[in-house]
Formats: sequence, C-alpha cells, structure tokens
Amino acid sequence: MLSLRKQWPFWISGVFVGVAEIMNYIVLEKPIGLTTGLVEMTAALEQTVAPGIDWWSRAYDPNVHWIIIGVVVGAWLVARAERESRGWVKYPARELVLAFVGGFVFSFGTRLAHGCTTHHFLGGLPSMSTASLLYLTTILPAGFLTFYLMSKMRIGYVFKGQENRATAEYGCKVGGKMELDGRACVASRDYNPRRDWLRVSILVLMFAFFMNAIVGSFVYGTEDGLFGWNYAISSIGWGLAIWLLLVGIVAGIGMAKTGFGTECAFMTPEVSMGLEHQENFFEKKWLIPGSTRVMFRSMSPFTAIFIEILMLWGAIMIGWQYFDIKLPLGMNPTWILLLGAACQGFGSVAMIGCEIRTYMRLGLGYMTAVAAFPGFLLGYLPYTLYVDFWEDLARDTTISRIKHVPDMFGHDPTVQAMVGIAYGILIVGLLVWSVKRGMRLTGFSFRDLMTHANDELTIKYFERFRSQSGDRKERATDSQRDRGDLSSPAPEGA
Repeated sequence: MLSLRKQWPFWISGVFVGVAEIMNYIVLEKPIGLTTGLVEMTAALEQTVAPGIDWWSRAYDPNVHWIIIGVVVGAWLVARAERESRGWVKYPARELVLAFVGGFVFSFGTRLAHGCTTHHFLGGLPSMSTASLLYLTTILPAGFLTFYLMSKMRIGYVFKGQENRATAEYGCKVGGKMELDGRACVASRDYNPRRDWLRVSILVLMFAFFMNAIVGSFVYGTEDGLFGWNYAISSIGWGLAIWLLLVGIVAGIGMAKTGFGTECAFMTPEVSMGLEHQENFFEKKWLIPGSTRVMFRSMSPFTAIFIEILMLWGAIMIGWQYFDIKLPLGMNPTWILLLGAACQGFGSVAMIGCEIRTYMRLGLGYMTAVAAFPGFLLGYLPYTLYVDFWEDLARDTTISRIKHVPDMFGHDPTVQAMVGIAYGILIVGLLVWSVKRGMRLTGFSFRDLMTHANDELTIKYFERFRSQSGDRKERATDSQRDRGDLSSPAPEGA
C-alpha cells in the first residue's frame, strides 16, 4: 500500500507522469509543454507591473499556465502529507549561485531548442521526434561536464534525488558509505529558513508571480488584445482550466513522492557503468552521496522515464492510427537546437533538476529551486530581446526536414505504422533491460525494487554492505589466526 507519509518507489513516478501526459494529450492532442507557459506568465507580470515595457511580451503574449501551477501545488500537497518541507536544508553559497546561473542558462536554452527536457524527453521521444533524438545526443555530454564541474567545486554531495531529513540524520549517525548523505544534516543544524532574507524575498516574488497569473485568468480573455490569455478561465472555461490544473497536480505528486527527474534518468546508464567498476572514484573524487549512487545502480530513474515514454507512446499511436491525429511535436532539427540542448544540460544539473522537476522542488521548498527561479525569468531575455535574430538563425541552420522517425522510411501508412510499432518494441526492450540491470547491480530482487523507495533501498544496501565487510574482516582474521599470523588476544585484565 502506498503511504501518504512516506516516499514511494521510483517507478511509480513514471506511471503518474505518464497518466498526466495522457490527460493532456486527450484534450490538447499534444504532450505537456512548460517553458513557453512560464515566459508567458512572466510577460503577464511585466504588463501588470510595468505596462510600458515589452522585454518579455514583445515575443510572448501574457498567459496563465495551469499545469505549472498544478505541479507546484501537487508537490506542496506532498510536503504537507509527509510533514516535511525541504526548506530545512542549508546549501553552500556556491551551489545557490550555480543554481541561479543554471536557471538562467537553462531558460535561454529552452528558447533555442523550442522546448525543455519535458518537451523533448517526456513528450518528444514518445512522439518519435527526430529533433528530440538529436537533442539527446548533446544534452547528456553537457550534463556530465557540469557534474564534473560540481565535483571540482567540491559540491557534488548536494546532487541528490531527494533530501529527506531522516536519511540525512541516518547518514550523519552511521557515516561510512553514507557520510556524504549526512552533510546536509550537519550544515543545517543552526539554519532557520524563515530568517533567510534571500529565500523570503524570492518567495514573495514567486507568490506575486503566480497570483498575478491566477487573478488575471479571471479578468482577461482573448478579446483583450495584449492580454489575450489562451488559457484564461474566460477563454477556455472552468472545465478545461480545472482539468489542466489536475494534470499538473498528478505529475507534481508523482515526482515529489519519488524524486523523478529527466536529467538523472538519461545519465543513469552511463554513471551506473562507472559505479560498477569505480565505486570509490565516484564516492571520494566526485563526492556523489550514497543515496545517489544507489539510485544510479538501481537504474530506477531510467526505468521510471521509460514507463512514462511507453505509456504516452501507446496513447499517441492510438490517436495516430485510429483517430487520424497527426504525430505531435514535429519540428526540424537545427544546430541552434543543439546549442539549446547543451545549455539545458548544464542548467539541469546545476539546478539539481530539469524544469518540471524544479517546479516540483519549488513546491517542496528546496532552496536550490528558489534560487533558480529568478534565473529562469531573466534567462528568457537574451532570446526575447532579439527574437528575430534567433528565429532567422534557427531557419538557416536546419539539419534535416524529417520531423519524425517513421518519415525516415517513406510515407506509406502501413510502413510508418510498422516503424512506430518497432519503436515501441525498442522502448519495451530498454525498460526490461533497465530493470534486470538494476537487479544485477544492486543485488536486490524485483520485489525489492518495486516496493521500496530509493532511500529505503540505500539504507538496506549499505547495511548489507557493512555486514558483508564485517564478515570478510572476521573471516580474514580467523584465517590469519589459524596460520599463526596473529597472536591470540590477551585475556581480560592482562
């Protein structure tokens, strides 16, 4: 049974996010899109506070994005249910600066790539988008380089799926392979988030930001010129507004209960290979915490994201084959898209989360997400202020006119359907492979991986590790004693 008070197994987030994506696809015939919604809400705030300025609104009309609001609300509900806000964590100042810069660079990258990781990974891959597949080849190396940068800055230990207080206290108590997990507990002992002026100031900005969008949705409609809000209540009605809000809440709950994120999911296979052979390197050189190493070993993030991809792929195939709905997210791959992917690779790791995960972390109260938020808003400016330049450059750097994988094999409907099915079979294969590999690398059973949250697996893994290490030392001592290499212990009182 899933407990509202505890974290959930990673794979469940794939189901929740998959359900949210299908809910969105049913009404809009496309996967969830986020980053355009945030810049449109930024334009709304700009027009409310400074109507004579058009830094953001010259490129985007003011709007409200119910899914973003829903993700934040869903995560906030999880924090209330678990009775733990992650605002208790005091992060190093250099990580907060890195999170702000990461938010800025990531936001800019979303405009160049015409979508964030949610668009390309959670939506583009199920849609068989060639642009999203190409995007994948660039964002991963950039993410690894940022991972390396964080290790050189000696802050790799902050990269955790979830910063749960109980796990941090456990790591602080037992040390050993979980010593890095306990650093947050030590650093945060005298920290009071309510007295952190930077945190409070940004939270006030966030409250004004979201309330401006929500209140405006009751006031403005498509007939109001610049305030033509496509997703305002006056334009779409209460039914669709509530439905989109529920889409966000479902996704937010699923991610907040597990720590789901797109960036770590696609880094998992590569990092797990290194962990298989160089555990001490990742622990001592890169300072990756035990909970993160077990997360990568278990392949859980990879499993979760491929559950989501498989679910949405199935819905898209049904819509395409039986309801004549065109494959969504068709766009030409460009070299500018690759530049945007590189920016997002840096930003997602620097923020400790992709865009949708950062909204989830805002709801949970993470200070890294709070620090990244103003970076998000400012990061749009290099694009919106020179939007014509970037759009022309994107058109001039087109790599291919093929927008979807089935188009690579011609336009015969039967052939395209067969290619789509083969694509789905490949997804199933990767999903099965990830589960089997996770079982092999961790030594856990299928039942263990399916029924335990990541932090529970971590504690179980390292307790077993410590027990096995103790047994080996005891057997070595007995063997040496049998050979006469060790003297018998002196009697008590000697």
